[in-house]
Amino acid sequence: MSPHLAGATALTAITLLTGFQRPQTPSQEFAAFAKSYLGMGLPTNWERLEKIPGFKWAALPPAALHNCLPNGDCFARQGTATIGGKNLTVVASGARTMVMNLLLRNISTAFGEAAVVDAFKEAGLTADLARCPVGVGTGTSWYRLKGDRLAPGFLAIHPAGSGRPNEGFVVSEGDDLPTLQPNQLALYTEQCAPGSDRKPASTARPHESIASAVVALLVPAAGPALYGWDSLTKTSIGIRWSPDGPKPYDLRSQGDPNPNMLAGEVGWGGRKFSVMATGTPTHVKTIHLEEQGLHPKGEHMLGVVYEKGIAVRLVRCGPVYTESTNNWYSLSSATTRLANIKQSIRYDGNQVQDNYELRLDGTLPPRDPRDRNPGANSC
Repeated sequence: MSPHLAGATALTAITLLTGFQRPQTPSQEFAAFAKSYLGMGLPTNWERLEKIPGFKWAALPPAALHNCLPNGDCFARQGTATIGGKNLTVVASGARTMVMNLLLRNISTAFGEAAVVDAFKEAGLTADLARCPVGVGTGTSWYRLKGDRLAPGFLAIHPAGSGRPNEGFVVSEGDDLPTLQPNQLALYTEQCAPGSDRKPASTARPHESIASAVVALLVPAAGPALYGWDSLTKTSIGIRWSPDGPKPYDLRSQGDPNPNMLAGEVGWGGRKFSVMATGTPTHVKTIHLEEQGLHPKGEHMLGVVYEKGIAVRLVRCGPVYTESTNNWYSLSSATTRLANIKQSIRYDGNQVQDNYELRLDGTLPPRDPRDRNPGANSC
């Protein structure tokens, strides 16, 4: 077989296998690559990365990162790519068995954000601007990508600029926008339509929003010892409560003796929590917050509560040598009734997961024999 015929046969095989066809312009070729990637049935495994034409990858297995990335990805595989004659450095990141994100940096002449977006539309995909900088032209933009027989995903574009000759891209799968880091919340908005106010995603970091919610939930000192369910659902802290209202529910196996429960959910700065309020048929007594993911460690939520005028005092430490800390603190002030809160922090490398149990009636649960008093046994 002649070299020319062999090359044509190989190109045909790649086209049939992936649907990838070499476009005429660099931006069109980039759009075709992303369309091919999203058509692989994401999330994919590490081996299937080698089916992306024009990419070369480091040998398997993927490297376990000493510190997980801020998005929670703990494994990565380095690579390079040539798209439209331009050289790109590539990093795939994800979990041990699957790829979650593809990060690309163009170290040649920029594709150009507008040209790439137009190329996606020409390729039959919708590319809707879903998140953008509060200040126009000052950072990354996220586009929601959709198309027939493609996994839903996002393309983040960090354009080249003055003092920043290279442009960056992140292709991720999923229906939900990737979570911003706390220091990014005030810099980005999801109000990106022409003429919109471009209000920041949040002016408070997630742990600051949690602290504000905890303080708002405390029972006022002037008034009844506990408040009713209607008062809870009218509290402006962003929780979406079940419209069915509180229902009888047996939670004794979880250490909660209250006979009624109301479920809810909330997102603070992109950080999601499931919520459960419990109490009597007429009054709210306990609020549970359970984080649905991980976030970088180093926050001090109770420190923010203290800054809001609430005295925070350690009253009990949980058992040692467990994967989580489970410490109880009292919360008191001249304007609120005494409450106790358990802060449970589960550690996973440099990532943590926060859970809270806020007892509005000032009680503590029965003591575990392994619990410790403040000042004793490293408490």
